[in-house]
Amino acid sequence: MGVLCIIPARGDSKGIKKKNLQKIGDFTLIERALFTAIGCNFIERIIVSTDSNEIIDLANHYGNYAPFRRPDKLATDEAGSLGVIQHALAWAEKEDSKIYDKIVLLEPPSPFRLPKHVQEALKISIKSNATSVMSVVEVGDYHPIRMKKMNDDGALKGILMQEPDGFRRQDQEAVYIRNCAVYVFSRKTIISDHLWGDSPYGYLMSRSLYGINIDEPIDLVTAKAFYSDIKKKKKELKNIEYIPFN
Repeated sequence: MGVLCIIPARGDSKGIKKKNLQKIGDFTLIERALFTAIGCNFIERIIVSTDSNEIIDLANHYGNYAPFRRPDKLATDEAGSLGVIQHALAWAEKEDSKIYDKIVLLEPPSPFRLPKHVQEALKISIKSNATSVMSVVEVGDYHPIRMKKMNDDGALKGILMQEPDGFRRQDQEAVYIRNCAVYVFSRKTIISDHLWGDSPYGYLMSRSLYGINIDEPIDLVTAKAFYSDIKKKKKELKNIEYIPFN
């Protein structure tokens, strides 16, 4: 079974300028994603798909990880992940003369995921024959039953239903949301022009720093603060695996 890892990294983004080149500690987000992939024994080929010459040079500093420049049509705000994955998969299979049955997607804005998280998601994909596996966390306080829509005059209406009087958190059914840390897709699903397929599975991660996803400037500030605090308190935090990238 062949496993391909794709790290999608556009040169720029809307929320944070050159987001993928922002640093947590001594290393950029793109480097951290690359280190995670390199540390996963199951992965046979790693491709950084980018339209940025700066990111290409950085990735190739560690090996031949950015062997091509992403086509401009796949580097726009409108371009989705599916096209990027299909392009990299087709390139890798032609270049390597082999089939990759599983495709791992590691997005750089999740700086604290570990190789073990990737391996655990891959194991789920292999054992379940899932069309896709996505890392998820429990939504907790943001449960859909507590979410509202508000009309122009301020009146509220539940998205799913009206929240019952005296509804307690412990009464709510567990609900999960993907946290963008790890994705695993089957080749069959991707070449059929789908991402999730008809049998997606979840890989449950704890609501901790491992699932932090950097989207807005405040997320970057938070991630840097977490990292700095963990470095200082490493010996005290017995239940936290230190991210050894400094």
